[in-house]
Amino acid sequence: MLKRLLASKPAVAFISALASGYVRLIYATSTVKREPADTDAKLFDQHPQILAMWHGQFVLLPNLKPKRPAEVKAMVSRHGDAEIMGAVLRHFGMDLIRGAGAGKRKRNRGGATAMRESLRALEGGATVAMTADVPPGPARRAGIGIATLAAKSGRPVVPFAIATSRFLKLPTWSAFTINLPFSTLAIVIGDPVRVPATDNAAEIEAGRAAIEGALSEVTARAYALVGATDPLHKEETSRPGVSLKTYRLVTQLAAPIAPLILAWRTRRGKEEPDRHPER
Repeated sequence: MLKRLLASKPAVAFISALASGYVRLIYATSTVKREPADTDAKLFDQHPQILAMWHGQFVLLPNLKPKRPAEVKAMVSRHGDAEIMGAVLRHFGMDLIRGAGAGKRKRNRGGATAMRESLRALEGGATVAMTADVPPGPARRAGIGIATLAAKSGRPVVPFAIATSRFLKLPTWSAFTINLPFSTLAIVIGDPVRVPATDNAAEIEAGRAAIEGALSEVTARAYALVGATDPLHKEETSRPGVSLKTYRLVTQLAAPIAPLILAWRTRRGKEEPDRHPER
């Protein structure tokens, strides 16, 4: 029944219209924090580029568009429920590239076709948005495909993350997050990652690891800005192990002298005063 529903154009149009309105509602009712302050300039100053995000965190992607005109094409997989996501992206003026990496299941999910279309899009002056991790996981591990695309195209990978203080987490491999209205909403854009034009497997793997690290940093920063716990790590933090307990004890003991250390580092120009609470 679900497959028949997803194959129905009227049903997809109706659901995608509701979803598009919901995304706009979240932005309209939330307090938005940006890092840097002008995220539009940082996000598209490398255009055309590869915009990278984690799979479970893309609900608010469609509204992330530049003030100046810039063509954006989003990579969407071929499975049924992706039809709705594709329709939502079209509501926000984004074109689609259909296909995704095979992941560890080694299934043909149109990855080769998606790679060719992505290369053509970048060469034609369009930015390509895609998730870095590939179903069925592991989550937050960048696949080799995004690094290969960067190497073949010569275009940088720009990592970004969007987080809200209020959300629902679905029991999926990627800890898929449904953001909620009336939240604090953070948009964090990281520095571009460049992968050298090479077919060398070791260099491409190094690029993949760099992309993964950059995405982990912006994601952690986004959740810190909204004061929320990353949904992927809630289970881990609920039952701390010996290492985490030891770390917490040490940081508690160090807390009384932390302000003195921060003040000393600030005088030496090694800290920003507005980052003291985070430290």
